[in-house]
Formats: sequence, structure tokens, C-alpha cells
Amino acid sequence: MRLIYTFCGCLLAAVTFAADDGVSGQLLLKQNPIKQADIYIHQQGLKTTTDHQGFFRFNTLTAGEYELDIKAGEQHHYNVRVALTADSKPIELSTFVLDDLVVSAHPLDHNQLRMTMPVEIIDEDQLVMNRSLSIDQTVNQVAGIQSGSFGAGAGQVVIRGQQGPRVSVLTNGINNQDAAAVSPDHWVSSESLLASQVEVIKGPATLLYGGGAVGGLVNVVDQSIATAPLDAFKGAFETRFSDNTLNERAGVLSLNAPLTERLMGHLSYFYNETDDYEIPGYAESHYLREMHNHEAHDDEEAHNHEYGQLANSAVRTSGLQTGLSWLTDNGYWGISFQDFDRKYGIPGHNHLEEGHDEHTEHKQETHEDHRVWIDLDKQAFQLRGLHRFDGRFFTQIKSHYGYTDYQHIEFDNGDPATTFSNEGHQMRLELSHQHRFGFEGVWGLDWSNSDFSALGEEAYIVPATTDKLGLFALEERQFGDLHWELGVRADRQKISTDLFPDHSETALSFSTGFNIKLSERFSVPIHLSSAQRLATAEELYSNQSNIDELIPHLATGSFEIGNPDLKAEVSNNFDIGLKYRNEQWSANANIFYNQMDDFIFLAYSGQMIDEWPVYEYHQQNATFKGFEADVAYSFDDTFNNQWTIKLFSDATTAKLNTGDYVPRIPANRFGLSADWWHGAWSAQLKTTRVNKQDNLALGELPTDAYTNVDFSLNLLQLTAHNEWLWFIKANNLLDEDIRDHASFIKDKAPRPGRSITAGVRVSF
Repeated sequence: MRLIYTFCGCLLAAVTFAADDGVSGQLLLKQNPIKQADIYIHQQGLKTTTDHQGFFRFNTLTAGEYELDIKAGEQHHYNVRVALTADSKPIELSTFVLDDLVVSAHPLDHNQLRMTMPVEIIDEDQLVMNRSLSIDQTVNQVAGIQSGSFGAGAGQVVIRGQQGPRVSVLTNGINNQDAAAVSPDHWVSSESLLASQVEVIKGPATLLYGGGAVGGLVNVVDQSIATAPLDAFKGAFETRFSDNTLNERAGVLSLNAPLTERLMGHLSYFYNETDDYEIPGYAESHYLREMHNHEAHDDEEAHNHEYGQLANSAVRTSGLQTGLSWLTDNGYWGISFQDFDRKYGIPGHNHLEEGHDEHTEHKQETHEDHRVWIDLDKQAFQLRGLHRFDGRFFTQIKSHYGYTDYQHIEFDNGDPATTFSNEGHQMRLELSHQHRFGFEGVWGLDWSNSDFSALGEEAYIVPATTDKLGLFALEERQFGDLHWELGVRADRQKISTDLFPDHSETALSFSTGFNIKLSERFSVPIHLSSAQRLATAEELYSNQSNIDELIPHLATGSFEIGNPDLKAEVSNNFDIGLKYRNEQWSANANIFYNQMDDFIFLAYSGQMIDEWPVYEYHQQNATFKGFEADVAYSFDDTFNNQWTIKLFSDATTAKLNTGDYVPRIPANRFGLSADWWHGAWSAQLKTTRVNKQDNLALGELPTDAYTNVDFSLNLLQLTAHNEWLWFIKANNLLDEDIRDHASFIKDKAPRPGRSITAGVRVSF
């Protein structure tokens, strides 16, 4: 649904003037006053806040044309240019619905249009249609974002070709503190069923969140801690079911209530389950079958191959989340708790081997199914608060604290084989200050501690404790139509193990960005950064336990060897974009160039052990470059239908300085979508063409091109007290063999075939 359904009504600024007494006015929403809305006029360095009746005042403002930046609640910003005179009339902003969502992961709370870095936001209504079994599959249709899928149960977010320890996934601005960065088969423990908004920052967000975000970040925002008053008891219930392709059964219940005038409460529960999913052909790609001389030549032999269904791909997840927050006259303080349980299979372990009979003729022999699955438990606490200061240099302080107790057990044919655990703490403080010498900004501290261990048969990573401390400052200034940001960050990291001396290093990062407003319709964001990323414990110490034999990584089917001598990785990034907006047209384009010195990656050594490849962590200079672009046209036809037609494309190329390609870089893609609205009905048809990827690193196989077609149909029904959203969606309508080149197991585990899902969401 369009944003107007989530933030409907009218926003009025009734402005009155007195020649000597400045400007005053009142903000209204649905004829009700908006209290504690922040109003900025950046060109003048002015800020004011509405009172409990929605009134505001600028004492020194004179008549003229100004751009008002209005922050109404935690989720929305409005930017509008108005001519303010002594007899100004109320300003109607209800039609200004483009790009108004706030990027909460940015400490200065900018909306998308004001950001100097490229940002995409998926709001709650879009999430209803895009939710999937893991966060990587939820965001992979955003330009520049792909999935490093590991079946249905797990997968890594890939931003501009980078994943793993270079992409941070946050929940309400706090790191998940799970084991997802260690291995691609470990679930990223953010649940999209609970999300009210998902934010994606493309490109280095290191200044804000450290070296783990050198490739970008995803921030999953939920409603567990209320930051504004709730008028009444509110909630939503959603359920969905799919056909036999996934056989998905899912439901989520979310409740929010004002327990007292100042105490707000939240409770939510979700459940999601699928069976082994159906695939349109063989589990193994034809490249892998040809390489192993396994390609079937007749129907009888074809039955020896895994065909039509991906074994060991079922998922079952449930979770509970609760929160309380206390609202004050100057902010809020809140606590939340979540408990996740997830069981999922690791596909790709069913395979065939070639044997010989007594006449030396080849025959196919099927191994006994080798079933590997993960049982994951996670409990997490968060404390969050905000306090505004009155009339001082510092305007507000934000505090975040998170504690995570994470554990998962990997079962091999029903027997517990390896236990991964991580106990993590993180604290983040952000102190904002008002204008001084034309600048306003935020100073911050970011501290975390992670106690990680892996015990058992697959414990190829040395147990390690990682301590990080980061200090950062971000300043901004307005020069007419030019918005300038400047920032610096220093990180200190210490990794402690029982087998090696403490590994301590310091990283420095710098960034500057500009957003140049060329006109009311055009703006040019530019961002430059130099960021350092320190090596992680798994990159340093994998298979460094001084034992006689290497320990395999079963999920990827390989041996991985760390390098204790790794240096800091340096990323020098340049990003330039163009944004265009008017009543019917919108366009976005970004070009990026990222020179990475001492790039850390797993390189194929050329060795094989028991037919499994051996990879070693190496460093080498590399260059990532590419673009994202989209253009959309909205119009109404003569039959009262509303339409939006959108073209989009993205591409990433990544090479080492030797001329070799970086592994697992997604292929170029382009597509077309058509959105339709008529009264209570809406629909979307989206076609995406992904090209063949044959720019390969050593040891990689090509990935064939495919065309993915998705369709959704919605019906919105409004009653006196409820909102009913009925939906049906079809994915992979052409039943294509879809493989994500960024996936470690893309030659053993394609995406699901054609599937249909139907459901309803009731808001009350």
C-alpha cells in the first residue's frame, strides 16, 4: 500500500506573523495537535519544537521563502519549501509523501532525500508482501542488494558484492551478536515478521557502526520499545499459507497498549514453518553434474539424482518479544526482551559418488542421506533511552545497550556434532549538539564485547573473546542549497585466545558527504570515505589449533585456513548519485568506485583433501565498482486507475589487482515492475532478468541467466475499528532454476520453484 495509507490525513502548519515578534504557528494531524514535533530551518540554523498543543515559534524569523524540515514522530520527516509572509495561509502537506521515512540508523535522523549515502527503506506495508524466511531474502529485490542464500533457513545479505564480516545487520541500531558473520549457513537472527521498517545503507557505513559495516548495513526496526505516546490499544494479526512448493504456515500477533499515561507496553509472538521445498529440476547444477560426470542420460538414471525437491531444506521458527517504555517530558526510557528458537536444515549434503563394478564399468551409487541441521536459541535484552536538554549546548543524548545469549547446535545425522555459542554485550551513546559556528552534529561512543566459542567435531575456529571500542564524531552544516557532512571514527579491537598472544589493533575511518540541491526537483548526493576494517577471529585463527589434521567446514564443503598475520583492510570509496522528483516522475542513480587495499578473502589453494578443496585467507588489493539506477512514472488513467511503472538495474564488478575476479560476485540484473491501484484493490507485476555470471574466480563454476516473475494482488477493507488486508502472491511464476551466484552452495541448492502464498493481516 502506498505510504498514504500508513500516514494518512493532513498535516497543517498554520503560520501567523507579527512584524516584530517573529513567526508562530501550530502543527495538526487529523485536526489534532502534534506535540514535540521538531521543526528545522537549516539555512538559518534555527530549530524549534511544538508544545503539547502543537504550537511553535521562531522569534527572529522574517518573511521570506524557507524550507521547513519537520520531524513528526520517530518514523517521518517532511521537507517542504514555502513562502512565509505576514498573511500566510495554512500549509497543506498531506500530498508530500515521497521519501519521508526517517533513517533511524543515521544518528542525525535524516530522511532519504537528505542522506549523502544511498539508502533504501522498506516500510511496513511493503514488508507484508516482501517478507521471507530470512532477512537476506526479504531485502534482495532492492537495487544493489542480493542474497547469499543457504537454502531457505539461512543466508547472508550481499550489498554491492560484499557480505559476511563487511555487512552489519542490526536490530534497532544494535548488532545482533550472533554467529552469522562466521559462516554463511548461520542464520542472521533478525525476524522480518516482527519488523515495522527495514533500512539498507549501501556503501561504507563504517563511520556509524565500525569496520563490520564497511560494505553497508541493514537495520531492522521493530515496535518493541515505544518512543511516542499510544492513543489507545492497538495491534495486528497476520497469517499466511502457501502451496506445496514451500508448504509455509506462518502467523504473527503484535499488541501495543498504553498501560498508563506514561507507561507503554508491547507484546508480539510469531511462528513460521515450511517443509522441504520443491525445485524445478535437479538440486545440482548441470555444471556440477558435468564436472563430476554425473549427468543422467536416461530416465532410469535420472532417479538417482536429487530431483524435484531440495532435501533437508525445511525450517521451523518461533519467537516471543516484549517491551516496556516510560515516556517523560523530555524523551523516553525502555527495555525489551526477545526469545528466538529456529530449527533448519543445511541442504547440499545429499550427493552421489562414482563407483566401479567388477567389470570396471561406471555405475551410480547413492550415499545414505547425510542430514545436517541446526537447532538455534537466542535470548536478547535491549535498553534504549533518549533525553532532550533544554537550552544547552547539547540538545539530546541517546543510549543503547544490548545483551545477547546465542547458541546453536549443529546435528549430523541426528547426533550433536558442534556447538557454537556467543555471549555479547554492546553499548552505544550518541550525544547531539546544537549549532556552533554553523555546525550541528553528534558525538558517539560504541563498545562491544563478544565471547565466542565453537566446540565439537566442526570446531575449526579457535574460541576467542573480542573487545571493541569506537569513538566517532559526525558534523553537518548547511550552505544555502548545499548540505555538508564530515565525520571521523577511531576503533580499538583486541582479540584474546588461549593459543595466541592478544591481537590488538587500531582502525581509523574518515568520511565526507555532500547533498547538493540543484532545484526543487534535482539533488546530487556525493560521498567519499576511507575506512579500515580489522580482521575477525575466524579470518585470523580458523584451523590454527596446532592439531595434526585440518578440520573441515561441512556447510561449505571445504577446509578453511586462517592467517594470524592479516593486517587491517582499507576501503577507499567514492559514491555519486542523482535524485529527481516531481508529481509523476522519480529517478535515482548511483555510481560507486571502491578501492580496497589489503582486501581479505578466501582463496583456493589448489589443494584437495578427500575431494574437498582447501581455501586460505589471503590479502590482496581489489577494486569494486558498479551502479544502481531506477526510474518510475506514476499516472491516473481515465478509468480511475492509478499506475506506477518502474525500470531498474544494478551491476557490480570486482577484481583483484592481478586481474582475477573476486569470488561470489552477483551478476548484473535489470527489470520492470508495474503497480496498480483502484479503490481498495492493488496489484504488482515484477519481472527481473539476471544475466549469466561467467566472470569467475579460481574454483568457481558459472551461474546461468534466469528471468524471475513475481505477482501480488491485495484487497484493503476498512471497517469502523479494523483494517483488513487480504493478499495473494506468486513467486517465480516461470518456474525457473534460480541460483544465487553469491551463495556458497549455489550449485547444490537452487531457490524454490513456482510458489503461491495467501494470507490476511488485520490491524485493530
